[in-house]
Amino acid sequence: MIDLARLVEKKVNAALIIAGEVVATEARRSVENSPRGGVTYQKYKPRREHTASAAGEAPATDLGFLVRSITTEADTANARVFVLCAHSIAPYAKALEYGDMSRNLRPRPFLRPALRAKQKQAEAIVRQAVRAAIKEYSK
Repeated sequence: MIDLARLVEKKVNAALIIAGEVVATEARRSVENSPRGGVTYQKYKPRREHTASAAGEAPATDLGFLVRSITTEADTANARVFVLCAHSIAPYAKALEYGDMSRNLRPRPFLRPALRAKQKQAEAIVRQAVRAAIKEYSK
């Protein structure tokens, strides 16, 4: 018979991955559906017109690299999950999230607002996992 601590750990670790994906999905959605209140300009390679986001808005997607870079990484040893952007895919993600004074780029946050929007749901997923483990153990 499995002990309660192991059962809770197993269920919580699985829930953390799901909760992280809920937040990551919200971040991806915000980039894909950004209001694009910024400047429109021509880009090359490939040639296209792009309307950027305004400061304070989620970044407007162009070729989709930022959206594809958003991922989750579980730290099961410490019962936490990270939602992050793969630097190799979108090295500019940090500059968009926090701004970059050297390039006169004001912040276009997308990760922190996603966490704020989905924090209660993510916490509920983990709480439910603990309840499920206790219920399963009590059988």
